[in-house]
Amino acid sequence: MLGARVIAGSAGTASRTIEIDRGERDGVRRNMPVITPDGAVGKVIEVFRDAAQVLLLTDKDGGAGAMLVQSRIQSPVGGTGEPTLVMKYVAADDTVTVGEQVVTSGMDKIFPRDVPVGTVIEVKAGSPFKQIRVRPAAKLDRLEEVIVLLTQQPLEFKKEAEMQTGAQESAPAAENPASGKTAATEKP
Repeated sequence: MLGARVIAGSAGTASRTIEIDRGERDGVRRNMPVITPDGAVGKVIEVFRDAAQVLLLTDKDGGAGAMLVQSRIQSPVGGTGEPTLVMKYVAADDTVTVGEQVVTSGMDKIFPRDVPVGTVIEVKAGSPFKQIRVRPAAKLDRLEEVIVLLTQQPLEFKKEAEMQTGAQESAPAAENPASGKTAATEKP
């Protein structure tokens, strides 16, 4: 994992990107996932010597492989250029409930599994697919610092119940192959 500061954001309403202060010199490469302790942010699309550009999930070209937590239905989420995401290709006869959590599936070969993506806020019937809107878990309109994942190593995110009760569970440390050292797992 590599911490980075957000140094710029997209000026237009059509494009949703940010620039971060880490680049090629720090080991950042194209298609690396970017997260916050709250959840998925996007992926690196352009890398410079000391900076990189990140395409946010909410951009019309953004998205990630995702999965509904309770039903385990796998389906991609994508951006529309608006603050919410759309979950695509969920069959009309599948059951999806408002409030259900959405996490990454790992099938896009960018994000590791089980990174929080968001919460279902609207489900409309459709044919052949439901129309599902998702509120992102990460505050994509207020990003100041982000984390670039340098590896596909699985991450441990604290469950909401654990955070509320203050339960301390020792999570396995994620190994950073770039440095050969063990890095502490990020807590939300």
